[in-house]
Amino acid sequence: MVTVDEAGRRTTHRTLKINLSNEAALQAFSQYALGYNAELQSVKIDDAETIHADGTHVVADLQSAVFDRAAPVTVSAPQFSEEHLRIVAFPALTKGDTVLLSYSITDINTLFPGKFTDLAVYPLTSDFRDASVTLDTPADMPVNIDAPGMQAQQDTVQGGRHVRVYRYHTASSGPVPQQANTLTWTDVGPYFVATNFRDYAEIAQAYHVRSGEQDEPSAAVQALADSLTKGVNDRREQASRLYDWVSRNVRYVGVYIGAGGVVPRSADIILSGRYGDCKDHATLFAALLKAKHIESHSVLVNLGDGYRLPNAPDWMAFNHAITWLPEFKVFADTTAGFAPFGTLTFEASDKPVLDTTTGAILHTPPQNDANSSSSVDYALNINNDGDANVTAHAELSGQASIGPRRTFSRLSRSRIEYEMLSRSGLTGSLHATPTDPGELETPFTLSLSGKLDQLAIMPGPAAFSVPRMPTFDSIQSFSELVLRRMNSPLDGICGGTRLREHYVVEIPGNAKILAIPSGISMDSGEISYHSSYRQRDNTVEIDRLLERRLTSNVCSGAKLAEWAGIAGAISKDLKRQVLYK
Repeated sequence: MVTVDEAGRRTTHRTLKINLSNEAALQAFSQYALGYNAELQSVKIDDAETIHADGTHVVADLQSAVFDRAAPVTVSAPQFSEEHLRIVAFPALTKGDTVLLSYSITDINTLFPGKFTDLAVYPLTSDFRDASVTLDTPADMPVNIDAPGMQAQQDTVQGGRHVRVYRYHTASSGPVPQQANTLTWTDVGPYFVATNFRDYAEIAQAYHVRSGEQDEPSAAVQALADSLTKGVNDRREQASRLYDWVSRNVRYVGVYIGAGGVVPRSADIILSGRYGDCKDHATLFAALLKAKHIESHSVLVNLGDGYRLPNAPDWMAFNHAITWLPEFKVFADTTAGFAPFGTLTFEASDKPVLDTTTGAILHTPPQNDANSSSSVDYALNINNDGDANVTAHAELSGQASIGPRRTFSRLSRSRIEYEMLSRSGLTGSLHATPTDPGELETPFTLSLSGKLDQLAIMPGPAAFSVPRMPTFDSIQSFSELVLRRMNSPLDGICGGTRLREHYVVEIPGNAKILAIPSGISMDSGEISYHSSYRQRDNTVEIDRLLERRLTSNVCSGAKLAEWAGIAGAISKDLKRQVLYK
C-alpha cells in the first residue's frame, strides 16, 4: 500500500510471500535486498520469517539478520543514486519453504518538491499468484497512472482521500521462460507507475530548476576554454576539443550531498577538483561551451536496458545525464571517457532522452554501420606441425572502439592477451600493440602477433576452416545470437556494428590445396553478408563482410526469425573448409 501526503511524501507498506519451489529460487531469495535513498527515505523491517512446508514459522532476528550498505557506484551508476541496500537474511531455509517479508519505506523528503513517483514491476518470468497495489492520495491531487497488464479494481473518493486498487496475476499459461539479454521490465510490462507529474516536460522543468545556474563560466573556466580552442575557428572543432579535455581530465566519482542526486556542483568547483558524477560532467562541459558561446542542453537518459518511456511521466526512467548540442545535432557523454566526440556508448544509444531545457523528448541514434565499425586483417602462416604464426591489424571506429580503448587503458597487456586467446578458444601466445587509447580523434588500431597451437592437421590429407580469431567482435557472434534467440517471447537487445574480416592463410610448401569453398552473397534489407575465397598457389585469401543497417537496438524474437536465413547461411559459411593433402 502506498500512502501519499499533501507534500508528495510517500509511505510504502509492502508484504511479500515468495515460495522457493526450486534451487534457483532458493539461491535468489535466501536474502532480500531493498533499495532506498538514504538521504531522503527511512526503512523499517516489520517482519521476516521462513515458513516451512509443514506450516511451522521461523522468525528472523531483526537485530542480527538485517544489514545495510551503500549500493555500488561505477561509471554506469544511476544519476539519482544515493541508493543504499537494506538486506534481510532469512533463517533455516530449504527448497520448498516460503519467505515472508513485511517492511515500510517512508519519505523524509522528496527529490522534487511536492512530487512523487511510485513504480512496481511484475516480471513475466516470475509466477505472481496474487499481486496488488493500493494507492491512497489526497483527493485533490491530480495523479497519472500507467498500469499495462493490470486490472483496476477500485477507484473511490472518501474523506478527502482518493483510493485506487490495481491487481495482477500471472496468466494461466504460466510464466515466460527466462531469457538472456531482455529489456528492462517497464519496457515489456506488466508494471504500475503512478505520479503527480503532469508530463515529461514538467519533469524537465523540475530538474532544470533544481540544477540552477551551475554552468555559468567562471574566470578559470573561461581561461581554460580559450586556451583549449586557441587558433581554432571551426565551432564544431572547438566543441570537440572541450569535450576531449573533460573526457580525459575529469574523473567519474559519485558525489551526493542532500539533494545532490539532481543538483550538480558549480562548474568552478568541478574544475578545481577535476572529479564529479554525470551531472557534474555535463555541467562543466556546458560551462566550457558557454564560454565559447556554443549552446548545449543537459538531457536525461536511461543508461541501461530501458528503451521506452511509460505513458505516465516517470522520472525514474532516467538515470544518467548527458549533453545535447543542437547546433551540431550531436549528443555527447564525457563520462564515457573513451568515446569520440559525437559518439555515444551502446548503452546510451537508441534511447528516448528528456531535454531539461526545452522539455522535449529527443532520441539518440541507434548503433549501426554508420557509427560503429570493425575491420580486421589476419595473416596466418601454418607450419609443418600444424601450428600457425599469426599477425593481425584491427581498426575500430565509433562505438566499436570505446570498449577496446577502455580495456587497454585499464588492464595489463598480459591479461588482455590472455583473455583474447581464451575467448577465442585458442591456445598459444599472443602479443598486442595498441595505439594510444586516449587519442579520440582517430580510429583505434591494434596490431597482434603470435603463434597459435594446432590450427590445422599436418600432414594431410585433411581440411581446415578459419576458427574464431582473437578480436573484440566477430561475425560468428551475430549468427549465434540470431539462431539462439529467434522467436524468443520477449524483446531483447541487438547491436549493429559493421564487421569486416579478411584472412590470408598460407599452408606449407610440401602440401597442396585441393579445393576451396565458394563465396556467398545475401541481402535481407537491414542485413547483408558477402564472402569470397581465392587461391594463389598455397595461399587462400578470404574476405567476409557483415553490414547491419539497423534502425533500432531492440530486436523482437520475430525480427530475429526474419534474419534466420542469412544467419544460418553465415554459420555454414564460417564452417566451410579448405581441402589439402
